Amino acid sequence: MTPPFPWSLSPRVALRQAAGQLLLFYGVVYGVGALLPLTPLRHGSPLSSALLLGLLMLVAVRFGVRRDVSWRGSLGLGRQPVGAVVGWSLFGFVGTYAMNVVVSLGYLASRGSLAAQAAERVHWMGVLAEVPVSAILPLAAFVAVWEETVFRGFVLGRFRAALPAADTPGARFRRDALAVLLCALCFGAGHGYQGVLGLLQTTTAGIALGALAVWRQRVWPAIGAHLAIDVFGLVALKAWKRALDAGTILALLP
Repeated sequence: MTPPFPWSLSPRVALRQAAGQLLLFYGVVYGVGALLPLTPLRHGSPLSSALLLGLLMLVAVRFGVRRDVSWRGSLGLGRQPVGAVVGWSLFGFVGTYAMNVVVSLGYLASRGSLAAQAAERVHWMGVLAEVPVSAILPLAAFVAVWEETVFRGFVLGRFRAALPAADTPGARFRRDALAVLLCALCFGAGHGYQGVLGLLQTTTAGIALGALAVWRQRVWPAIGAHLAIDVFGLVALKAWKRALDAGTILALLP
């Protein structure tokens, strides 16, 4: 067994822990978020949203791994050379964006109207575009750490432990592929406030980052790739907001 993999857990316990973590996440995002401004889904600040939700989920993960033989191993947070992390993070960043370009173009082509799709996402994009420049890097770093630790570390690891597999390369590959897909679908479902295209994009990112974590046996490259994706996205949103305010984007839309 290789990390990220909680090898000290039975399949039943692993599945129960993954389900509990996901229920907590969805409960905060879609339940508590309906009453309190904790998420970008509402009118709250993305800074406070990310901080409160992330801290809660990390505390839940810490509670969940308290009896693991090696919490670092089960979360895929063991030591890894910095050069390898940087290199594979860059690979994950480029690969994830390439996959999302294909998915996004296919979706937009099937829907026909770029203007309509932009209108669906303008609210939350506008909220994120208001993040101060000085906060972009720390915000992106914190979100990358907690989302990857929770999903590619805890949830994906628990799914891998919960799925049966014979001791053959083919069976292990099928188990890992199914675990990555299930985890990505759960990850995408937590971003439903971004609309259908946003859900497709986050699910695609979940597949790419989950495959990277399992392949490299560490979550650090996924964290680095996620950080780069979010920094790039927030900077792009700043530019989008300026262009929108100037009226140049609307002039280009069909």
